[in-house]
Amino acid sequence: MWNNFCCPQCHGPLTSNSELYRCNLCKRDYPICFGIPDFRLVPDPYISFADEYEKARVIAERASTASFESLVQFYWEITPDVPKTAAARYIRYVLMGQDRGNAYCEQLDHYVAGRWNGELALEIGCGTGGFLLPAGNRFHTVIGVDIALRWLVIAKKRLASAGRSVVLVCCSGESLPFNDNLFDSVVGFHVLEHTSNQHSLLSETARTLRRGGLCFFSTPNRFSLGPEPCVRIWGVGFVPRALAETYVRLIKGIPYKHIRLLSFFELRRLLARSGLREWAIFPPRISECELKVLPGPVQVLIALYHLLLKLPFCSFLLRIIGPLLQVAGRR
Repeated sequence: MWNNFCCPQCHGPLTSNSELYRCNLCKRDYPICFGIPDFRLVPDPYISFADEYEKARVIAERASTASFESLVQFYWEITPDVPKTAAARYIRYVLMGQDRGNAYCEQLDHYVAGRWNGELALEIGCGTGGFLLPAGNRFHTVIGVDIALRWLVIAKKRLASAGRSVVLVCCSGESLPFNDNLFDSVVGFHVLEHTSNQHSLLSETARTLRRGGLCFFSTPNRFSLGPEPCVRIWGVGFVPRALAETYVRLIKGIPYKHIRLLSFFELRRLLARSGLREWAIFPPRISECELKVLPGPVQVLIALYHLLLKLPFCSFLLRIIGPLLQVAGRR
């Protein structure tokens, strides 16, 4: 059992037993729930601590007899406030997690001009663990963290079904329970846009990376000419942030909370203050597995985007209006 944690609040040393971790400095306790350490200082913004512990308990009980696929379907059955069409899309997204993880590993191979591997890797916002499986083939130890305990219970089932051992930790990316200079790589796919303090997440990434360590993030572009990927509505990024919630409700009748897309310029300013020694922002190709779940009109736009990617003079333009931004950096 990997046990190299520190207090996310004061970075002090911890003592532990089978039920909790306790900080020796600030005396804060952190419970161990369903075999997963819970180092959150604040709850997931979508659900209270009490409600999530109950939901995670129900999921953990079902996981003892259900397959991974049926467990994912069960999750959305007990989440009735999500429309059925959206739930079906989310289920497909989760079940394709490993395919996306393989595609991300190939992108990382391209960036490092070799095979992306090492001793210790961290994924921030690991969700149901699709990326953790291929990453486990490349690193001696892989750690997945997420603020949603309920998703980590599902990730635990995915990993167990695959016969893989990966460390799962419930915490916020803005307050990581790890010491400085620890990881060879830190990655986060579609997590920045769901983070309340994006500067803190990037600063924590730089703090926990070892000297020369690699980080890699992927996030939707605020000023993309395509639809906003979380709600599938055109033009959300061009609306003032204060009006985005109202705009989405008028168009589609659904909430738009706890999402903050970044433009190229906003992301560049955050990276300049992150503590990373070097970094680059670039427009990536969209993987085949991600293309499969997109509507036909969007696939046509992506095909045009891929053609433009081949033209060197379009590179900067696609950083401004392309669908996706990727960041690669080193400490």
